[in-house]
Amino acid sequence: GIPAAVVGESIVLSADAPAPAVDALHSHDDIAAVIIEPSGASWGQVPLPPGFLSALREATKTRRVPLIFDEVITGFRWSRGGAQARYGITPDVTVLAKILAGGLPGGAVAGAKDILDQIDPAAAKAAGREKVGHQGTFNANPLCAAAGVTMLSLVATTDAGERAERTAEELRAAMRRILVEEGVPWGVFGQASVFVIFPNPARLPIDPANFDPLKLGFKGLKGGRDPQLNNKLRLALLAHGVDIAGGPGGFVSAAHGPREVAQTLDAWRSAVRAMKGELR
Repeated sequence: GIPAAVVGESIVLSADAPAPAVDALHSHDDIAAVIIEPSGASWGQVPLPPGFLSALREATKTRRVPLIFDEVITGFRWSRGGAQARYGITPDVTVLAKILAGGLPGGAVAGAKDILDQIDPAAAKAAGREKVGHQGTFNANPLCAAAGVTMLSLVATTDAGERAERTAEELRAAMRRILVEEGVPWGVFGQASVFVIFPNPARLPIDPANFDPLKLGFKGLKGGRDPQLNNKLRLALLAHGVDIAGGPGGFVSAAHGPREVAQTLDAWRSAVRAMKGELR
């Protein structure tokens, strides 16, 4: 778990609108940094409203507070330059992993020179100050680095990301059509090459064809989750040969094509039909 002392030094704010974060920045003079997933919480399961990131960037700049993007999932998936390039918002620090290391365990911290100089021994010595330690058992692992170099070359020189995103768009649209055809008031949404399933545990009057997750906000999307319902959906899909993330939702890759989409949609229709009893 997270130590109480750490929790006591943190402020967790709603991302349904930028005002709480902006107000907190202007009412506290001891905020060390602001960290956020630029997709919205949990790889976009709770998407951010339009203008949120730009308002946060402006407020952090005004208050001289570093803005940190968690791009562990969005990095190289939202675009070659991650979510920050897609949205045109540059943070002070970015944390990266997953795609970065080509499937091997690897991560990186990128950011403004004046910040990263804090962990550079040469820069610290030149400035006459003590450097900030950045030790790690797996730092500079050559195998992970080699996989990362190869992966980043593929990201830069191929259309893998674009193909994955097009496939995800087709998949989301088809999943929504099946919900309409089966008369099931759930939602399917997502950004870039991910899809998120909202199985509507509160039985809200949802139109699957026009579902807007922003209207529900954090409380509606994640606050009222039903883990049992999510597990049943995952098991129903597994019974038909498709495994998804526990969100529930999933990630599309460039390796997925028409055959995989068709298999997923067949499993989706079967799972939705099997789950209809949960709607009563």
